[in-house]
Amino acid sequence: MNILIENVKILTMADGELIKNGNIYIENEKIKKITNDKIDFSYDKKIDGKNYLAMPGFVNAHTHVGMSLFRNFSDDVELMTWLNEKIWPLEDKLIEEDVYWASLLSHAEMIMTGTTSFADMYYFEDQTIKALEKSKMRAQISRGLTLEDKNYKKIEENIELFKKYENSQDGRINIAFGPHAVYTTDKNYLKEINKYAKKYKMPIHIHLSETKIENDECIKRFGQSPTEVFEECGIFENRTIAAHGLYLSDKDLDILSKYDVSVVHNPSSNLKLSSGFLDCTRVINKKINLAMGTDSSASNNNLSMIKEISLTSLVSKYNNPQNLKAYDVLKMATINGAKALGLDDKIGTLEEGKLADIILIDLNNPNHTPQNNLISSLPYSTFDKDVSYVIINGDLVYDDKKFVYLNEKEIIKNAEKSFQKLRNRK
Repeated sequence: MNILIENVKILTMADGELIKNGNIYIENEKIKKITNDKIDFSYDKKIDGKNYLAMPGFVNAHTHVGMSLFRNFSDDVELMTWLNEKIWPLEDKLIEEDVYWASLLSHAEMIMTGTTSFADMYYFEDQTIKALEKSKMRAQISRGLTLEDKNYKKIEENIELFKKYENSQDGRINIAFGPHAVYTTDKNYLKEINKYAKKYKMPIHIHLSETKIENDECIKRFGQSPTEVFEECGIFENRTIAAHGLYLSDKDLDILSKYDVSVVHNPSSNLKLSSGFLDCTRVINKKINLAMGTDSSASNNNLSMIKEISLTSLVSKYNNPQNLKAYDVLKMATINGAKALGLDDKIGTLEEGKLADIILIDLNNPNHTPQNNLISSLPYSTFDKDVSYVIINGDLVYDDKKFVYLNEKEIIKNAEKSFQKLRNRK
């Protein structure tokens, strides 16, 4: 599909805070040209960009999309109570169909709020991949790996996902290993995962230092921080996404910087579970790539990256208004997320030759008026409803606030039905 976005304000995220007016020419899956000039171009779809701002689609670098059936199911408790007493018992009853509809529900929510790519860790991930055939999103998929794994069957399942789906769906799918966390694994298991990650050149997606309890228990158990455990086991020798990172020592940060590990900030989930709040400036000052995620809609309780951008901006300024300026937060949600997924040469900025993952933000509304500073307007004034167009891999998937491929009513109906069956399942 060839698309022309005409006369639009453009934030490339490659030219600093510069916003320019121009036309974006999309040929098949790539950005062919960004220019003020008219060029000879045959298009299938033309979008009048007069009242819009075009920017890279958001990259949600830490999700569990199959958990959307648990939205608002368990609230007002801390992480370990939430997991042990509410989430894990219900997860034991999940079947493939549940994860399929939960995944589609999550994909719809992410698309309509401007997310084009995500990194996921969960179970029945073949069902999430099946859902991606409909939604057309870009994703890094990892099978959640925990110690209850006789004969390393879960690791084998993760490898089978890689063999079957790596670079599938026009290259939109990549597969990673998903060792859950230090408190759900041990050193031998982590070393086994590292062995296969190196063999197949697969990245890794982990939870790291999400709570103080996690850190304290790890030190009691191993005499090391979670970061030191992962380093000893070779995990960081592979490209790694580390979600949360709330309780990192200076030594931990030096280790993460040394191995170029990407840390993913999940502000809503961290605050809601009373885990804490990441000092983003401290991480950035260590030259660590800091991305952004929503975590699951079970702990968030939604998948809006716009909300995460706003929350990160505001809470980070609690002690100092100079902390984490608007453009820095936007980097976390775009190019930094792309780097975390190993895709920064393909997405995360709007540049000629890169894949066309583009969103259009509606500026013709009271909350963006007057347009004094559009960079500031994105984290401080933008609502989910302002996302009007979403293009992924050059494919228009959300057209003037309407889904092109997804049947929203069908998804809502079947997701609700799945949850009611799940609750009643023995």
